[in-house]
Amino acid sequence: MRLLATVTGTPQYARFSPDGRRIRFTNYEADTSKSVIWEVGSNGSNLRSLWPGGCGRWSTDGRYYFFVFLSPGGIDIYAVSETYSFFHKTTHQPIQLTTGPLIFYLMAPSKDGKTLFVAAAQPRTEIVRYDGKIREFVPYLPGISATDLAFSPDGEWIAYVTIPEGNLWRSRVDGSERLQLSYAPAKALLPIWSPDGKRIAYQTYEFGKPWRALLISRDGAAPEYLLPEGQGGVDFNWSTDGSQIIFSTGPNFKPAAILAVDLKTKQITTVPGSGGIFSPRRSPDGRYLAGISRDSSTLMLCEFQSQKWSSWLKEPGNISYPTWSRNGEYLFFENFLSDHLTARRVKLGSTRSEELYPLEGFQRYDGGPSGSWSGLTPDDSRLYVRDLSAQEIYALDVDLP
Repeated sequence: MRLLATVTGTPQYARFSPDGRRIRFTNYEADTSKSVIWEVGSNGSNLRSLWPGGCGRWSTDGRYYFFVFLSPGGIDIYAVSETYSFFHKTTHQPIQLTTGPLIFYLMAPSKDGKTLFVAAAQPRTEIVRYDGKIREFVPYLPGISATDLAFSPDGEWIAYVTIPEGNLWRSRVDGSERLQLSYAPAKALLPIWSPDGKRIAYQTYEFGKPWRALLISRDGAAPEYLLPEGQGGVDFNWSTDGSQIIFSTGPNFKPAAILAVDLKTKQITTVPGSGGIFSPRRSPDGRYLAGISRDSSTLMLCEFQSQKWSSWLKEPGNISYPTWSRNGEYLFFENFLSDHLTARRVKLGSTRSEELYPLEGFQRYDGGPSGSWSGLTPDDSRLYVRDLSAQEIYALDVDLP
């Protein structure tokens, strides 16, 4: 075993060419949420980037290379000719073979080269609430395919992100007075309301561009940058007076830290002692700030007055989407990287969590950048996103020159 190449990013889906001379792989760049196909010789020579895209496969005879490409219009399949001729002009630019609305994510050419077998999905979700009385998940906001719900402080309004479009909407909690706040090609995630219920902070990302943090009014005026120079961040938390927002450094957490931005001066400061901590959650009374360690195993707690962090809770699996109860007495979370998937909570002042109910068998949606989202209603009922996506295998007849 030896090192062939080094790239900045995460290499995936490495494949040898049919003649064994080249290796192509997908390099995922977390800062821009962009995947690029790279090539390197099997001896480690001639490392180079080729096209935006991912999950590529050569045809059996090596004459064509197929790959999926995330574009503003969706995720489709493209083909590139691998033949070279002195007598015929051949383009080596990717040619689009499919056009949505399906999301294509895996493929395998047939041996005779006439068929391309592909896996495709049509994302769709359902928001559900766990009913403790009947011990079942029941629909919440029926008929809306969405994730990342956020309630206004007075409990009268709700913001959410539609699936698969990724658009930010707001409405009354009964679904009335709906208003679309963001539009394609940018996709929104993890909105949160200001203390006065007039503005919403959210994260947005767009194909091939860095993540950005935005502020938009509840009535849908043009959004503005939340952070200087259009920087990105995640897990926004408003201060009780609405003058400051606490957030994590970004989607790739390199390095993990918790920052605060003054909304008047736009000055950004680091919360003391927060190195290696992400996913901040401010308690309802503004006294505490909870966060998660870089490996997601430890819940950390900071008291704002002392500015000191301490280890609150250590879990054998992981801590996901911590959410304070409305009275600040408990912090709810999920532990799904374990043999026993559970919904849990820990009481402020305690160092042991308690199981609320099992999550095994519940099909959670994790196809978006916010992962397997969960949250709370104004009465502390737990909310989840059920995956209703249709996934099928298709055989595409290809007639390539």
